[in-house]
Amino acid sequence: MCYDVYFTSKKQKQYFQENVITMVSTAPLGDIIRCRNASGRVAKWALELAGHTILYEPCTTIKSQDLADFLVDWTETQYLPPQPDSTHWRMHFDGSKMQPGLGAGIVLFSPKGDRLKYALQIHFAASNNVTEYEALVHGLRPAKELGIRCILCYGDSDLVVQQCSGEWDAHDSNMASYRFLVQKLSGFFEGCEFLHVPRVENEAADTLAKITSSWQSTLSGVSLEHLHKPSV
Repeated sequence: MCYDVYFTSKKQKQYFQENVITMVSTAPLGDIIRCRNASGRVAKWALELAGHTILYEPCTTIKSQDLADFLVDWTETQYLPPQPDSTHWRMHFDGSKMQPGLGAGIVLFSPKGDRLKYALQIHFAASNNVTEYEALVHGLRPAKELGIRCILCYGDSDLVVQQCSGEWDAHDSNMASYRFLVQKLSGFFEGCEFLHVPRVENEAADTLAKITSSWQSTLSGVSLEHLHKPSV
């Protein structure tokens, strides 16, 4: 169990660094980890965990009513993305990094279901996260120019969505710059929300991104309006 605590602290490092963590178990984890006579792996794990604020509490019997109350609270806090109404546009964005190059794909859906497709080639070295941010930025710009008032932005990059939603901090300076730009652009809308979707639900934007990242063309920011006439 000591290893489980150590492994979890490595995998969820950002949570352990920014919060007080309470570990509840039937075993006396606190006594084991704080033991001065510990040696070997336990001593190594204890040293690693010393940098975090962790409270070790014994596991007690959970009353049935407490469990029921917890389940009710947990269910109520589950977030369901808002359903688009007659005023909301939807945007799906995705970035792609392949051997030939980098690309981004954006699909805008009007409240009536019409679609605008855009593809962008990226001509500088970048990470996968940067391609995702480039797609989001280049999707918000035409949405702003079209005069869209409310927009829901769907992406399959958990990092980009969580950072833009304010759930995660952007520790990397490059990511922080992109997030600032996204926040600036989102300020032009009356309503702008960032939502995470599985890749399978982001297929249209993903396909566009992969197409552009495989192109050998030297043109940048090519709109797919020139290849496939949009339905609006």
